[in-house]
Formats: sequence, C-alpha cells, structure tokens
Amino acid sequence: MHWSLPKMSTISLHHRLATRDDIVALTALMNAAIHELQKPFLTDAQIASSRTIMGLDTQLIDDGTYFVVEQDGLVAGCGGWSRRATLYGGDRSPGRDAAPLDPAKDAARVRAMYTHPSFTRRGVGRLILALCEDAARTE
Repeated sequence: MHWSLPKMSTISLHHRLATRDDIVALTALMNAAIHELQKPFLTDAQIASSRTIMGLDTQLIDDGTYFVVEQDGLVAGCGGWSRRATLYGGDRSPGRDAAPLDPAKDAARVRAMYTHPSFTRRGVGRLILALCEDAARTE
C-alpha cells in the first residue's frame, strides 16, 4: 500500500495507548517495517530469520505501556516500554520472562518500536521514545 503524505511541516502526529483492538493494524505495520526497513542492511534470509525475535508483545498492550502514533487516521508507528524482564521479542519469541523488574535497581526497557515505511524521518520514533521515557519516569 502506498500512502501520499503531506510535507514534514504539515504533519500532525497524535498518540494514544494501544488496545487489543489495534492488534491487526499493529501487526501489519510491524510486518511492513520489518520487510522494508531492514532491506538496506540484511539479506532476505536474515530478514525472514529476524521475525523470530521481532513482533508484537501483547503483554505491553495489557500492561498499558504500548503506544500507537497516528497521522490523519493512519497508523504511523508504535512502541512501548516494559517493567518486565523480557528484553525483546513478540508473543512467539523464545526466552520470554514476564517477571517484574525491581524499579529500585532495574531500568525500564524500551521495547518493540516500529515505524511504517511511509512515515520514516518524520519524528515518529522520537515521539515514541519520549512517550516511553516520560511514562516510565512518572511510574
């Protein structure tokens, strides 16, 4: 799918917490990002292999720590932070650990940030990172 986007100066990004109703749209965004944005760096076989450790972690949605960024009703990006021991990966990734981190000694973890290929270089990732940092800091 190709989207025609306004110039950077006219882009207005909006954010909200993700819900389970977003899973289909988020999965499509992640698949597009994984497939397109890794091409300059990885072979097709490496991209296919990366899907084992990349994808949606619904625990982040359930914890209320996963954000959706939209522009004019289109999902431009997503990402979140975690207070759990799992470092990376989606629901089907090996080695997951839902144990809570100890905020007295463990830093929160920024997780699963994806930008749709049509929205790169428009501040989506920067916004998600700021949202994660602010939310984790206030908890």
